[in-house]
Amino acid sequence: MTLHEDIIKKIGFDPLDRDSCLAAVEKDGYNIQYIPNPDKELQMIAMEHNGYSIQYIQNPDKEVQLAAVKAYGGSIPWIHNPDKEVQLAAVKQYGSSIFYIENPDKEVQMAAIEQSGYNIKVIAICPDWKEMEKEIEDCRIIKDIIE
Repeated sequence: MTLHEDIIKKIGFDPLDRDSCLAAVEKDGYNIQYIPNPDKELQMIAMEHNGYSIQYIQNPDKEVQLAAVKAYGGSIPWIHNPDKEVQLAAVKQYGSSIFYIENPDKEVQMAAIEQSGYNIKVIAICPDWKEMEKEIEDCRIIKDIIE
């Protein structure tokens, strides 16, 4: 058995055959890790099926980053220096992903609270917490939890 045949046997698809790769990432986004230099289409399909699969993409572009966090906001730790748009998309999908965002600004923090008022516990450790106290008191979700 050749090395290539051995790889196919172990992972269940041919990483050098485009159609085989397409079927594999549609089945499970994690299969992107076995594809050498996956093209943008394969990356996007993988993200749609499993946002965590972004960890296997070298230097994902913004569109791929957004697809990953929209599928699951908790995939943001795998994105190096996510910009504000990516941060907002992550916390709107999964508010607790704010825990993984370094120095989230006020808008990102408020979006996390709006997604789930329980994220106030996570945001309490953020340096701008006291500056946001008034906005948080006015937040409908927080009022619902308190009342």
